[in-house]
Amino acid sequence: MLLVEPLLENYPQLPAAVEAGAKRVALADNLAVGGTTISKGVMGEAVRYAHEHQVTLDVVIAPRGGHSPYDDVELKMMEADLLEAQQLGVDGVVFGALDLHHHLDQEALRPLIAAAGGMTMTFSTAFDQIRPQDRGTAVDWLATQGFEHILSTGLANEERLEDWTMTKRLTDSVGITLVPAGVTANEIKDIADQLGSNLFYGKKVLAL
Repeated sequence: MLLVEPLLENYPQLPAAVEAGAKRVALADNLAVGGTTISKGVMGEAVRYAHEHQVTLDVVIAPRGGHSPYDDVELKMMEADLLEAQQLGVDGVVFGALDLHHHLDQEALRPLIAAAGGMTMTFSTAFDQIRPQDRGTAVDWLATQGFEHILSTGLANEERLEDWTMTKRLTDSVGITLVPAGVTANEIKDIADQLGSNLFYGKKVLAL
């Protein structure tokens, strides 16, 4: 079965997604700026509703829109949000951090990974900013730290599928699942066939 995990904006979209058949959902606020962390109150209610309906809930952890690097204050916010998510019973978290040179910010990521203990970790689409020649090293490190998924929108042109294919070879070799993001309903079956993927990340509920 092909699944799209919809990225929803805050709680109001969650019941409709579940009613439409979603088995996994991701929740964020402020999607117009790339997605930020939902509030504690929203998180708790979303966990309750999702679990009552046997739905897996992922939460985006980001202190603001835009790309990393994050400063020390922002990283403290992210760590606190991760601990809150863990306490509230969130199933998985989506986050990432790069340095000014578009390498993994390992120093920043380590306390975030520790705070996410017990939840499924997905590295955000910040991965797409890593240079292709540096991605193998990045994927190896993420695997050793327990990340299970990497999100990628691929290149924004006709080389997108080739970019995903190269990344998927890297992720498959270490047991991480590459999750293509931003795929339209019309594209999904063709891309799934070519990539050999069955999980995608988008804005619409879809199960085929």
